[in-house]
Amino acid sequence: MKGKFSATRLTIHLVLIFVCIIFITPFVYVFFNSFKPTPEIFWVPQKFLPQQWILDNYTQIGEKGHFADYFLNSIIITLTSVSLVLVLSSMAGYAFAKLPFKGRQLLLSAMLMTITIPLAVCLIPMFLMENAAGLLNTNLGLILPNIAVVLPFAIFIMRASFVSIPKEIEEAAEIDGCGVFRTWWNIMLPMAKNGLITVLIMSFNSIWGEYTLARTLATDQEAMPLSVGLTLMKGEVWDFGTLAAVIILTMLPPITIFIIFQKRLVEGITQGAVKG
Repeated sequence: MKGKFSATRLTIHLVLIFVCIIFITPFVYVFFNSFKPTPEIFWVPQKFLPQQWILDNYTQIGEKGHFADYFLNSIIITLTSVSLVLVLSSMAGYAFAKLPFKGRQLLLSAMLMTITIPLAVCLIPMFLMENAAGLLNTNLGLILPNIAVVLPFAIFIMRASFVSIPKEIEEAAEIDGCGVFRTWWNIMLPMAKNGLITVLIMSFNSIWGEYTLARTLATDQEAMPLSVGLTLMKGEVWDFGTLAAVIILTMLPPITIFIIFQKRLVEGITQGAVKG
């Protein structure tokens, strides 16, 4: 039995290692390409490691396109959207989990159904609404749609986090004289931090790399985030070395966020699975 168990675990680990290699290899390949001269990238046969390590691809980023403007737009849009998503989803999740009100289940079901609506169906109405409101080619015009897209799933995650918290804690806070807002802010929210971190990582990755909304609602180059501006930085001739360097810099923020909070992410995903 022990040998069979060990063999099973070994097989699982080998499969996981193989899958990890499949996912990691493209990123490592792009990383090494960012230090190669462009002609070396097209060598046949390919060399995985650079034969000549250079930093020119990174120094040329500022000379091609408006990388700093794209990056700043992405930072403003992502941080503002994620902050609002965290506040709104935690408040709504607490209400759906702990505050009984008429039509709660119906409203929750309707909200979750919006997740199934394809984003492409909403693009034309969003464009017309923002054009009428004068929000096209503005950061606010991208912040609001991103929040609308991410918020329903974020509320679902936060609701699961609050449901897993024992009701006795809320009752004790009520006995101590805490109102609804104080109970949410001082008692429940700190206990749902794993759910908050899950929402933070998922919403950050989703908004940082969002392309469809940005391509539709930001047509001016100065208003484009990095996900759209990246497609304009190739120039007249594809410079794959510089493009690889841009891709690496683009991936750094979401990778950093994930590395910092990866442990809490797993705990947050599983928090609502077993009610405490």
